[in-house]
Amino acid sequence: MTIRWGIASTGKISTSMAQALAGIDGAEIVAVGSRSQSAADEFAQQHSIGRAHGSHSELCADPDVDVIYIGSPHSEHRSMTIEALEAGKHVLCEKAFALNRNDAEAMIEAAKQNDRFLMEAMWSWFMPCWHEIRGRIEAGEIGDIVTLDATFALDLPDPDGRHRRRDIGGGALLDLGIYPLSIARFLLGEPTDVRALGRLTADGVDASVAGSLLHQSGAVTTFSTSLDATSDLTARIAGTGGRIEIHAPFWFPTAFTVTVDGTSETIEIPNRGLAHEAEHVMERIRAGHIESDVQTWAATLANMGLMDEIRRQVGVIYPSEEGDAG
Repeated sequence: MTIRWGIASTGKISTSMAQALAGIDGAEIVAVGSRSQSAADEFAQQHSIGRAHGSHSELCADPDVDVIYIGSPHSEHRSMTIEALEAGKHVLCEKAFALNRNDAEAMIEAAKQNDRFLMEAMWSWFMPCWHEIRGRIEAGEIGDIVTLDATFALDLPDPDGRHRRRDIGGGALLDLGIYPLSIARFLLGEPTDVRALGRLTADGVDASVAGSLLHQSGAVTTFSTSLDATSDLTARIAGTGGRIEIHAPFWFPTAFTVTVDGTSETIEIPNRGLAHEAEHVMERIRAGHIESDVQTWAATLANMGLMDEIRRQVGVIYPSEEGDAG
């Protein structure tokens, strides 16, 4: 059964998804939608896509599209996802899934009401290295986990770039910081407490955030993210019997090093980028499911709630939330 994809938006991440889908058996990109016809036409030509739509509504109305991948700015995820679901399309929505937990809940409710598959495109949760590491931790290879440390910082100075624009859900946390939080949650479970500090831009988005998570096991995660510098992009896990270093980039790694009793071993496991999550979506749709059993709705809601709390602590409020503030 061929799964027919539509691509909503034509930015860098949508290009990456189009390239990934082109290499998957049983996947066909049949249409692309953009806010402008010219952008849609150009994207369609670049990726040999048959139809180009000059609006998201036109893409949603395309009868040949089964599932829509949404790669727009965070501020548009709720409206675009709900419109697609109500048009009868399945949806893979890029992370961060929404601006906040309330929006995420509305999106999930729309999936339930329309009996359509919906998943947050958190590709890291499908990385073979991450699953191998979790298996080794659960097997006790490095003992009880004591600390996890992960930093994702990139130097993104453009004041007009999407990362620094409050009106479209900018800031380091939702775009970059989500990855240190995700590796912690994937390996150690949902935290029971979070403490965060941050520095905001003049426009009111988070330029830098750092903090700690306490997990039920007693393990502590330290995380940081920034738009003002570039970190080494690795993650480190320390246990009572050894340690693991996830090589850069830790959110889609191809190698990690395990050290036990002074002896180190590097394990290399290739990955195919966005293809892993796209194949999972197709498998679930073919099997008649509306929810992932890996990136579950509960996991997405927990992540959005965690980031809501971090933003509350550092003082980031998006325009759509201003009526609810205070």
